[in-house]
Amino acid sequence: MQSLNRKVFRNPYAVMDNIKKIEEVFDSSGQDRITVPHFLTSGERNSVETDGEIWRIYEYAEQSGFPENYDYFTGYAFGKYINLLNAENIVLENTIDNFHDFDSYYKRLPDSVMKRFDGLRGKLKIFGDIPKRNVHNDAKKDNIIFSEKITIIDLDTSMRGFVATDYGDIIRSGGDIQNITQGFAVGLDGILSDKEIYSLYYGILYVTAELAIRYIIDSVSDERYFITKTPEQCRKRSEDLLAQLEYFENNSDIKNIINKAF
Repeated sequence: MQSLNRKVFRNPYAVMDNIKKIEEVFDSSGQDRITVPHFLTSGERNSVETDGEIWRIYEYAEQSGFPENYDYFTGYAFGKYINLLNAENIVLENTIDNFHDFDSYYKRLPDSVMKRFDGLRGKLKIFGDIPKRNVHNDAKKDNIIFSEKITIIDLDTSMRGFVATDYGDIIRSGGDIQNITQGFAVGLDGILSDKEIYSLYYGILYVTAELAIRYIIDSVSDERYFITKTPEQCRKRSEDLLAQLEYFENNSDIKNIINKAF
């Protein structure tokens, strides 16, 4: 049982409507390896409102070990998720304004660190010409549960976005890049355009830099998004992410891995 944060999700019913659509897609997909949580319903509703709070309940999915090729199946699961949500003629509603909007975060940076990201902003201009699709938007490894089926959880941010940022989030969250990429490509099953495939590498830079910026902002802000972390913890996390970003920027093998997989 969960409540839905109305400060983050200002239109909670859009979130729950999206989840209903996603469930319906998976129920009718005919495949039984990848799944999403089943939310309990009362009539047509998959949530209830009481005392100004939105509550929902879904069936518990228990982790029961990892497959031998864990990284491959993580990539495959998110690739399949995107494939299925874009094979159907469904439109997911926007659930958070300016989500994965790099410039909106960049503009809030302290002047002293802005220059670190100036060159990267130029590279990210390619996304002005990339189409958006129905994606997960929080495709990190923690949002996969392995048991008899592979369950993709935390669907609240699912809406229109770039496939590249989902790919980037998987890579950023750790694992063997080659195996993740191969699984992601198999799950997507050829739906991406050449421009989208080209953008995948830049999706890694995009989400890693964006998260670093968010932690930098929290390290100097009175109102923090990561409320469980102190300013010092936020500063340390931003430094770790900047080191990770530098690794990705200097790793030319990633582009070759992507080109071979797709």
